[in-house]
Parts: sequence; structure tokens; C-alpha cells
Amino acid sequence: MRKTFHLPLLAALPALLASCAHDDYSRYSRVSYNSYEDCRRAYAAQIAQGLRNPCYRSSSGSSFFYYGPYFYSSGSTTRYLGYTPSGGIDERGMSYDARKGAYGSFKARGVSISRGGLTSSGRSRGSFGG
Repeated sequence: MRKTFHLPLLAALPALLASCAHDDYSRYSRVSYNSYEDCRRAYAAQIAQGLRNPCYRSSSGSSFFYYGPYFYSSGSTTRYLGYTPSGGIDERGMSYDARKGAYGSFKARGVSISRGGLTSSGRSRGSFGG
């Protein structure tokens, strides 16, 4: 079972990001998985190309689920951001250009955003196979 969650930012953060030419994290989404293995399998190609910590364990009551990396697609390029060991967003990301069939890396410019800085809404928006 996979669900996509949109990640709205705190009210003041979009203005801060825009004014400082930072990445707009509000455009990133992520997918949830029932197991760590399902998450890693879904992003095996990105992991093989060096995406670090792509899956994060979260809980809801007594059950656990796993979030895949944050991702954002624009044109033929998809950007991925994994997690820090403490569960925050890793600013060292990976990009994939489908037109060229090439992977690259980037550093997400901006303030360091921890788990508390982004929230997930309950809206489901299909799945992403990346």
C-alpha cells in the first residue's frame, strides 16, 4: 500500500525560502510503504546511484510505516532528498534527468529543516514509481 503525502511548510517559511533563493520544499512529496524492504526496493536504482538514507521509519499508534525520500519532478528531472540519521531532511540530494538517462547530485540550498518543520496531510495522490 502506497500513499503520497503533500508536505505544506510552516506559514512563514515559504516567504523566507523565496526571499533567499532557497529550494521550495513545499513542492516535494513522499510516499509511504508498509515495510522498509518495500521502500528500499522502490528506490533501488537511486540507492545504487548513491542516494543516502532514502527510507525513514515512522509510527502511528502501535504500527509502523516507512516514508520514501522526498521527491520533486519538474519537466524531465526528478530531485530526491533522503534523511539524516536523526530523521531530518538530508540537504545532499540526487537528481535524475529522464531525457538524458543521467543521475547527478545537488545540495538543497536553504535552512536546515527538521522533521518538525514539515508536516504530512492526509491527502492521497496516487503513487510514484521513480
